[in-house]
Amino acid sequence: MKKNIFLVGCGNIGSRHLQALVKLPFKIDIHIVEKSNKSKILAKTRLKEIKFNKKKFNFFWYDSIDQLNNVSDLVIISTLSKGRVNLITSLLKNKNKKFLIEKPVCQSKKEYDYLLSQMNLFNATGWVNTNRRYFKSYQKIKNELINCKFININVVSTASGLGTNAIHFLDLFSWLIDDSKIKLNGEFLNPKLFFNKRGKEFKEFYGTIFGSGKNNSSITLNFLPSKNESIFLTISTDSLTYVIDELNQNALKIGKTNKKFNFIYDHVSQSTTKIVMDILEKNKSFLPQLDESYVNHIELFRIFNLHLKKQLKRDISLCPIT
Repeated sequence: MKKNIFLVGCGNIGSRHLQALVKLPFKIDIHIVEKSNKSKILAKTRLKEIKFNKKKFNFFWYDSIDQLNNVSDLVIISTLSKGRVNLITSLLKNKNKKFLIEKPVCQSKKEYDYLLSQMNLFNATGWVNTNRRYFKSYQKIKNELINCKFININVVSTASGLGTNAIHFLDLFSWLIDDSKIKLNGEFLNPKLFFNKRGKEFKEFYGTIFGSGKNNSSITLNFLPSKNESIFLTISTDSLTYVIDELNQNALKIGKTNKKFNFIYDHVSQSTTKIVMDILEKNKSFLPQLDESYVNHIELFRIFNLHLKKQLKRDISLCPIT
């Protein structure tokens, strides 16, 4: 049976979702909503990079969700965070029930609370695309850590800022320790407010964030501004340690014996295929649903807004991250 998928936003990340969709085994009508001609060109260019059966897919392009006149099997939301909750609410009112939502979900606790209430009102489900849960290497590590008493994670990254990507590693931490209510300390953020390439209304953050979870487990995020991209993780427990170089896909397991292994890094153009398959075929996913990702988001809003208040000498209502 043919599937109907809405892709709302097809910029840098959205175009990668599009690449993933054409790897699916179904016949699909893909309805793409994107106002920017630049983003449309990017998406069409990236489609040409992928070999796929063109007979299985129909592509429909729109400038606004108001032009959508049918109901989807799944909506993928890949717009900027600003205004996203209103966008999703409109799609809910048009009887769409399943959503894959890019992170961060929104820009404030008030917005998040409202979104949860609307999802509940319309009996809909939203999954947050913190996709490291789909990395086979992390799935294997999670299975190996089942009996550990505590887990400490240290991340050093020069690949992006904390505003953009901290949520990925906080979710990884929450998932590994089975605790969705972690607490954060943002006192050691870099006092400088950094430019965000996605627009003047957004900021980027660097420096250090500390997080704590159950059983004395902890996470430290050290994000540094650099032109050279790197992501290194150390996952330490009472019995095992993993040292991971994500982007070069190398890792070392340290225990009774030491063992090198290949770390499998899935890009969005790969992981989204698996995620959408699970949602469409099983109506479930390894990804966190909106309520499970709530505290991680709210804690990030809290520490970033406190940091901004300290630097700008005024209260912040919408956290300027996307």
